[in-house]
Amino acid sequence: MGNTLATDTIPVLCTMVDVHNPRAQDMFYFCNVSSGGAATKVIGRSQTLSVEVGITTVLTFTVYECPEPVFTPETARCLGLLRVPIERLAERYSSGIFQQWFNLDTKTDPRMPAGDLQSLVSGFEQAYADAVGDVYQPKICVSIIGTAFEVQRGTRQTCSIFVGEDVKTQAGPDLKALIASHKQQAAYIDALHEEIRRFNVPSYRPLAASQGMEGMSGMMSKPPTMPMQNAPGGYGFNPVSSNLAPA
Repeated sequence: MGNTLATDTIPVLCTMVDVHNPRAQDMFYFCNVSSGGAATKVIGRSQTLSVEVGITTVLTFTVYECPEPVFTPETARCLGLLRVPIERLAERYSSGIFQQWFNLDTKTDPRMPAGDLQSLVSGFEQAYADAVGDVYQPKICVSIIGTAFEVQRGTRQTCSIFVGEDVKTQAGPDLKALIASHKQQAAYIDALHEEIRRFNVPSYRPLAASQGMEGMSGMMSKPPTMPMQNAPGGYGFNPVSSNLAPA
């Protein structure tokens, strides 16, 4: 992506794969994609959009939650946003990112200016780094894949129309992007399972080294206490099922 963007603009394929918001229930999620101009498009879960970008473009993904499976501005509530500086994306990820999780910025007004490049890069990197550590923060899983071919003849616009499955297949991620995605997905799943385990069963993991063997021996002298209820829902844990808009 980096070499092509240095002298020209290219279309990138943006997919909103999923949204996680553990504090909401029975909500449908949509994403408004903007490249900084007047043209924007709203996509739903698993939908792909072609967006024309240059090296200085900042892509903004603004996520909305709606009580109905059809996006309506009157009932939509802004959940948060993710700003992606294309220059940083090209430098670090080359061909793009594939199904990566990012924490949403739930404090910034999406109508405010994007800010300077250094702040954008810092926020983008922080959103990626914190996605695994903070499982309670609303987050979005996106793919942004750079491609040099025409999505459709005569439609090189800022935000083009939805693309077909054949285009998605041709513009598959390279091996580096795929490996990075798999590593993050595995770490995120581990973090989710650890949080669920923390609510349901007591921890018998070794104590920190600073606590010494004395604390460990005191712990082992007491018989283990089994939880009264092993099924999900015990100890105040109330799992929320995902109910997102159908593809």
